Amino acid sequence: MQRFRRASLIAAGALIVGGLLPVQAAVAAGSTLQLFDPRCDVDAGEQPWTGHPFTLKAGQDYNQYCRVDITGMPSGGLRGLTASYTLSAASVAASGYTAQQLSRMITAQTTIGDAARELTTGVWPWTVNADGSMTMTGPGFDLLPEWANGNYYAPRGQLGFMFTAASALKSAVLRGQIQVSDGQGGTVQASADLDYVADGHSIPAGTAGTFQPVTPVRALDTRYAVGAPKAPVGPDSSITLQVAGQNGVPDKGVTAVVLNVTATNPTAGGFVTVYPHGQARPTASNLNFTAGQTVPNQVTVPVVDGRISLYNHAGTTDLIGDIDGYYTSDGSGSRFSTTGPSRIMDTRKAVGAPKAPVGPKGEVTLQVTGGNGVPDTGVTAVVLNVTATDTTTGGFVTVYPHGQDRPTASNLNFTAGRTVPNLVTVPVSDGKVTFYNSAGTTDLLADVAGYYSATGSVFVPTGPTRVLDSRTGVGGVGGPVWNGNIPTVAVNSWKNGVPPFGVTAVALNVTATGATEGSYVSVYGAQQTRPTASNLNFGQGQTVPNAVVTPSQGGVDFFNHSGSVDLVADLAGYFTTG
Repeated sequence: MQRFRRASLIAAGALIVGGLLPVQAAVAAGSTLQLFDPRCDVDAGEQPWTGHPFTLKAGQDYNQYCRVDITGMPSGGLRGLTASYTLSAASVAASGYTAQQLSRMITAQTTIGDAARELTTGVWPWTVNADGSMTMTGPGFDLLPEWANGNYYAPRGQLGFMFTAASALKSAVLRGQIQVSDGQGGTVQASADLDYVADGHSIPAGTAGTFQPVTPVRALDTRYAVGAPKAPVGPDSSITLQVAGQNGVPDKGVTAVVLNVTATNPTAGGFVTVYPHGQARPTASNLNFTAGQTVPNQVTVPVVDGRISLYNHAGTTDLIGDIDGYYTSDGSGSRFSTTGPSRIMDTRKAVGAPKAPVGPKGEVTLQVTGGNGVPDTGVTAVVLNVTATDTTTGGFVTVYPHGQDRPTASNLNFTAGRTVPNLVTVPVSDGKVTFYNSAGTTDLLADVAGYYSATGSVFVPTGPTRVLDSRTGVGGVGGPVWNGNIPTVAVNSWKNGVPPFGVTAVALNVTATGATEGSYVSVYGAQQTRPTASNLNFGQGQTVPNAVVTPSQGGVDFFNHSGSVDLVADLAGYFTTG
């Protein structure tokens, strides 16, 4: 657990809000609970509030650190205190942003310390109240006297606030209030106003959502006029796919869709970008292919006006889209928890399945719950990185809920001798999922990355944003990634539309290109031990994309096993406990 060290927080350049007005207190009998002496760092010095709100500059990860002391407790201390910070409904409305938007634009990490012990309570997520106000509430805490030199010293506490803010088009003064309750009916509160200064950039467009998995269903196939005209997509051209109100997806409340997109029959090397309908097309890509290749990849993309767009860069190509699930803002779906990555199936080594390749029209069933960090019950869907290797002929693999009818959709498409990975999100039935191989024989590998259940994190889509490109130095990585050199990319930053606090995982599309020899790449959180599981497998000179979901605290690490390779990573969104 991180310890409370005010000096170290100041040294880190933490950005905090203050602006405390005189205390207006109502205190229970026998209690003299007070807030006093609010102070903030200003130009490396500590200054008391002088009559103006403290400034929160948009688009900056860190700026000021502010704190307020709690004192006046009985000599024996108090237990069961709670603290909260509320932005008023009137000021939220006057800001020009909704409370839902502001709850994603302002992130707080709040620390409580007392004279007897030190502790950090971490990130306090916002709650949007029915009246339109916003409140952060911390867990209960105690203020206890300190024993030193044979004497007890009176209890005294301190609240430290670190706030960071997304880019914003508008400035606003947000009227706030800090409140501390003593658990006995005593409450003390003080005004704490926030001056939110815009930087003239757009805010993250995503709305938080929970996940509704579906048995894979084909929503797009330009070969058969499914979801689009019966014609390949031409060069420098886009098509639009209606997502909401089709294929079991509701017509309202859909924030993002998860689909497996496949490019097939391309006449030239190129790429496909999937992005929110009606928005500017980003420079990021989702699929990269050469002429004649069939390439699948899972894509998570924000849904705007119920639709998404798919762009083809060069030549002509047919596009196929299979929906694996969607995120909804109504709170009815499941939340995500990371685990692993760890290998739970390998037919080459009798891990999770018999030691034998899967034959033509053959199936294997995998138990996914009850091990490898996945609970026994309550799991609605699981996220797997599935790899087909040692393939004897061209074919495809479909992953679907155990015991249900096999869908016509596919998750991996491959040719003879190719090793093809793809991220798969699949509903879980009876704790199991089933893998079907269409033709020839192939070995199958599966690495679990996480699962969905009633608890965990919500997803905030950001749309494709490039966070790493070793070819151009984006992400601070200049030049190919060599074996043994593990770059760390700081994904959690407002420059990427991601809060630096409170994010549990990120969704990325990672592409390997220009490899000097056959190798694999593992992508994982910088605070994790490097896993034995891989995310991308490629041959010399190949360009291979794959979706990745990984913890991101402290950054994201990229490990290349051998040779050198250029890596590109595009952010699709992030998971947060809020």
